[in-house]
Amino acid sequence: MGNPKKCLIVLSSVYILAFIVNLIPSIMFPDATIQPIHAVASGLLLVCMFGTCLLRNRVAKLLIMAILFASVTVFTLISFESYVYDIVLLDALFAIQYPLYILFVTPLFGLNYFLNVNPEYVALLVFFIAILLLVIHELAVTRFDRIKPCAEVASRVVFKR
Repeated sequence: MGNPKKCLIVLSSVYILAFIVNLIPSIMFPDATIQPIHAVASGLLLVCMFGTCLLRNRVAKLLIMAILFASVTVFTLISFESYVYDIVLLDALFAIQYPLYILFVTPLFGLNYFLNVNPEYVALLVFFIAILLLVIHELAVTRFDRIKPCAEVASRVVFKR
């Protein structure tokens, strides 16, 4: 299954790196240009998340679930922000969307190097990437859980002879 502490350290380090590299371009998108270094940092984070998903790390699953929640929230609220206002509950949600965007969409904002779209569409792209990573994680968990009992049975048969 891989060492969970090492996975957490690597995932945290790569997340912080991608966050720092992509912070300014994600906040100032139309005015700031996205360079290949931003795409590399986001790609590295994706590769790291993919690897931790294959290792069945629970922290990666929690991060992916948080990214799913944040991307759906950001995309939905940005889409309806101009149509609905002066409602207290929605104003509170609009205030929540910015920290969610900064924490969970910003590290993957470098992928916008290839698309050059508005931030709400980057949030939608991040949503689909998170769903793909979640499916990969669940497939890895179910696949390895099925393989493990078969290996145990095979080892019992071999050692009995």
